[in-house]
Amino acid sequence: MKAAVVAGLLLISIASINAATDRVVCYFGSWATYRIGNGKYDVENINPNLCTHIIYTFVGLDTKGNVKILDSWLDISLGGYSRFVQLKQRNPNVKLMVAIGGWNEGSSSYSTMANSDLLRAVFVESAVSFVKRYGFDGFDVDWEYPTLRGGLPEDRVGFIKLLRDLRARFDQEGLLLSIATAATGDYLRSAYDVPEINKYVHFVNLMAYDLHAYWDAQTGANAPMYPNSWETGFTTSMLNVDACVKAWLSAGLAPSKLNLGVPVFGHTFKLSSTTDTRVGAPTAGPGDAGPYTLEPGTLSYLEVCEKLNSGGYTQAFSNEQQVPYAFRGNQWISYDNTYSIALKVQYAKKQNLGGVMVWSIESDDARGICGEGQHPITSAVYREVFGSGGATPGTTQKPAVTTTTTPATTTTTRPITTTTTTTNRYTTTTTTTARPAQKLVCPASGYLRDPTNCAQFYQCYPGLPVQSNWLLKCPTNLYFDPKTNNCTYLSYTDYKVFCFFDNQATYRVADGKVTIEDINSNLCTHIVYSSITLTAAGKIQMLDSFTDVTNGGFTRFKSICQRNPSVKCMIGLSTILSGSKILSGVMKSAELRSTAVSSIMNLLIQQYQFDGLDFYWQYPVLKGGNPEDRYNFVSFIAELSANMRMYGLVLSITVAPTNDFFMSSYDVPSLSKSVDFFNIMAFDLHNFWDGKTGHQSALYSSGKETSLYETQLNVDSIVTGWIAAGAPASKLILGVTASANVMKLYYTNETGVGARTAGRADEGQYTTTEGLMSYPELCVERAKAGWETVLDGIQQAYYAHNKRVWATFEQDRTIKLKGTYAITRGIAGLALFAMENDDVKNKCGLGSYPLLTAVNTGLNRRIPGESSTTTTTTTKATTTT
Repeated sequence: MKAAVVAGLLLISIASINAATDRVVCYFGSWATYRIGNGKYDVENINPNLCTHIIYTFVGLDTKGNVKILDSWLDISLGGYSRFVQLKQRNPNVKLMVAIGGWNEGSSSYSTMANSDLLRAVFVESAVSFVKRYGFDGFDVDWEYPTLRGGLPEDRVGFIKLLRDLRARFDQEGLLLSIATAATGDYLRSAYDVPEINKYVHFVNLMAYDLHAYWDAQTGANAPMYPNSWETGFTTSMLNVDACVKAWLSAGLAPSKLNLGVPVFGHTFKLSSTTDTRVGAPTAGPGDAGPYTLEPGTLSYLEVCEKLNSGGYTQAFSNEQQVPYAFRGNQWISYDNTYSIALKVQYAKKQNLGGVMVWSIESDDARGICGEGQHPITSAVYREVFGSGGATPGTTQKPAVTTTTTPATTTTTRPITTTTTTTNRYTTTTTTTARPAQKLVCPASGYLRDPTNCAQFYQCYPGLPVQSNWLLKCPTNLYFDPKTNNCTYLSYTDYKVFCFFDNQATYRVADGKVTIEDINSNLCTHIVYSSITLTAAGKIQMLDSFTDVTNGGFTRFKSICQRNPSVKCMIGLSTILSGSKILSGVMKSAELRSTAVSSIMNLLIQQYQFDGLDFYWQYPVLKGGNPEDRYNFVSFIAELSANMRMYGLVLSITVAPTNDFFMSSYDVPSLSKSVDFFNIMAFDLHNFWDGKTGHQSALYSSGKETSLYETQLNVDSIVTGWIAAGAPASKLILGVTASANVMKLYYTNETGVGARTAGRADEGQYTTTEGLMSYPELCVERAKAGWETVLDGIQQAYYAHNKRVWATFEQDRTIKLKGTYAITRGIAGLALFAMENDDVKNKCGLGSYPLLTAVNTGLNRRIPGESSTTTTTTTKATTTT
């Protein structure tokens, strides 16, 4: 019997994984009854045979936690609800639901309700009562969006509590529960805990549209299947159907629960120039409003097809993004037709998604005015899902012959299937059409790198298609760098690797001793030797004159860099030992500032000929400083920069990570004018002082933070904060650490993130500092019996414990992820603090400098003198999600 049960559960599991796409969920915007002319759409215009589920929108939420009717005249007086449920007389199998929320409702009242046990309980009972009173089969929650638009950080957890309570109560009544969600992957960290959502909802309606509109200030597709070739940035790469679906599936939503949302509307733009009509063309606001929806920037499908039928529009089809667009004069329309909608349904079926969601049926051509039959978009969805049925077909709109020409596109197009052709399944006669290749078009004068071969480039003339005779090639083993417009070695292009070295490591014992000669300069583009500070008189002071002068530390450091001319050798000036009081006094005096600049320049130019300086003030205004430090620091850095730039020297500053320092310590826009790089110390974000365990450098938020401040304690929020404050991404260096923070656990049976701690753990044998271990110290410790290593899959960070000691640290995997993240955000590179705490002597068996090597690998930087293939052994870790 037990075996039979297990076998049955296995069959159910397999069936859910490979579930058929068998849902067509149609939203109905009840406000369409107020439209005029051909746009008027009543409940009776709904064809219930085109949908498996129809959702009536919207109801709202009052301050006491009750469901409220937003239009009692329409919904009650005119019998909107009762006429809607009578659709079952025409199709007894259709499920009829009602949705709460929507864009206009915002988030504030939902946030308050979801995070209150009392209001949440009131709401659940109110929802059940409402649904049963009016005869609906289920309830759709369209909260736009948890944590955002007036919400709170705790909404991510509150939303799950709400769904949990609703599902438990709905199961008692046999009711359906669904949600409508934002589509792009960035919401998964802020708003949606996907694995928990998966437990409670019957299905998720993914709003995979509104991805581009007039607010972009350039033309773009409302719901593109794939990205344009130039959309490689952190945000732009998310803005397509394929990325949205895969983000939700990767985050843990069962495919059988996901409904791909398709739009029955288009977005319109007003072109800045009537001669530039491509995707990505500059715009000057929303396009003209339609006669029925009366909303600038948006047209129903009916309005779109009427415009196209009126003549004068050039219709085009983007083979790269698999969507049509049209333009006339200064009006540009992005929309979906029956062909592109069918491609989306094919995609949903290929991904084994549970269904397709239509937003929204009142925007369709209900009467067949445009000659494609009644409800052509919704009918196309139904026919593609089930293979037959739907309204009587009219003339199917084929893709226009015009193809897009876009800046820096590839010469091949992304196929929807594994074959090289696509089959048009929407005409009366099935035909097969070849996919035309797209041509490169020069976006500006100058040079354009060949997207298929980085050793080739083209001489470019703006707006003209690239000609084969414009092709130029770099010499052997060189690659074209678009930033400098030169052919160079791949290792010299793009990303910076700052390596920080503290001379105190020379005093460690045994295998912990790291000297200047142990530095591998091939792993760095910039090496910062941290060794000096300033006196109250504005003069340079050595932190260890015996090591650096008597024992020749500066000279030995310089000689390492002379053997590798491509690396920049810099000196690090730090106030970490003295605090702010001394430096604050220097900064407030114009005379002392001048003395300090002269003293620094004398060291860099006349005494040792270093390549630059990293300035680390911990921190202006704070730790004994004064309020005027923020202004004086800007003045000093500007004066220092003016002198250093005359000699071509690099000036970077090491800075605290979170944005609470901006108002107190850093005038970011002003500092950005003077410094070459900001080295952001994006670590030590959690430590023993919290009284609980936490990742010292998580890549993302967990979504379970209990305060706004805690939501900032991750790399993603830190980088976003600096860019938002005015720092150019090209000047940001993301700091990572080779050190581990180690704490004592309060309870042996509580070992996860957030467990109570009892202060710092014992010191390591080399670093001899309580609460801190170098990477090799910890890896040797973790090799002992009783240790468990865990990868937090949500925050992308490691921790380990032996039930008594808890450590948060970096591994090569998390370092590489940070490198990939740096590339996607367009920032300048990574910095390792401090390289002497890496496994310099290969104690862990992963090679010398495994973390610094991972920095280079993550940034796709070729390490001079090393082969491209390396073998890495990684300690097995448990993964949490």
